[in-house]
Amino acid sequence: MQGWELADAPRLSGLRACIVIPTYNEVHNAGRILDLIRARASIETHEISVLIVDDSSPDGTADVVRDRMREDPHIHLLLRARREGLGKAYIAGMEYAMARLRPDVIFEMDADLSHDPEDIFRMLEGIEAGADCVIGSRYVEGGTVPAGWGAHRRIVSSCANAATRLLLGVRGVRDCSGGFRAIRVSVLERVRFDRMRVNGYAFQAVLLEEIISLGGKVREIPIAFADRDAGRSKMRVKDLLEGFTAFGRVRLRRMLGARMPRATPLAAGEE
Repeated sequence: MQGWELADAPRLSGLRACIVIPTYNEVHNAGRILDLIRARASIETHEISVLIVDDSSPDGTADVVRDRMREDPHIHLLLRARREGLGKAYIAGMEYAMARLRPDVIFEMDADLSHDPEDIFRMLEGIEAGADCVIGSRYVEGGTVPAGWGAHRRIVSSCANAATRLLLGVRGVRDCSGGFRAIRVSVLERVRFDRMRVNGYAFQAVLLEEIISLGGKVREIPIAFADRDAGRSKMRVKDLLEGFTAFGRVRLRRMLGARMPRATPLAAGEE
């Protein structure tokens, strides 16, 4: 895994952003990602907080986070009683952040260092330019995935994107399943989390469809996605199967007339 370098960047007008990071058994990565975000945020005018949502990891992930909390009041921990899946963790974290931390923007971000903290501030530029959701995209021009990605990962990712376009009708977005996003809270406050009924990675596609159905403007910016070099991937084949079930429920609801009009997503670079 490459090391992310902390480069100088222009200061922007201040936004309050909360980066929600779900964790399960990420003891080797949690401290590293928090340190990188803190170092980069220290040279910005944006107010950046980080909320770690830990599903009671038995490896001591929460203890690492607590150590960083003693040093930085912008780091927060939401400890959940049990492991219920990525989608449930994100919903809990987003609801907690909106109720307690009151940010303007909420990020989704992986804990495994596959996302470069430098890109946080490029994504905030997209929000300031008028987007409601900015996706760090592996599949627009300039975006990359690791050369060593196995066939399994490529097939799962391709199937997830194809299913999102076919079953959910999401058009104009190349990376529908990516886990690196910045979303305006003014849009998230209108999302009906209670009816999503999705626990795993399919949450990403279902949330994207919901944002677009609410009229949200979506922009993609290219990122270099890196493979984790510590810990194990949590994605399983059953997450893909759950996705088809969840997509079917959403498709049925749309066919019955629940908020059928959809906004056209913004292409990268489009105002």
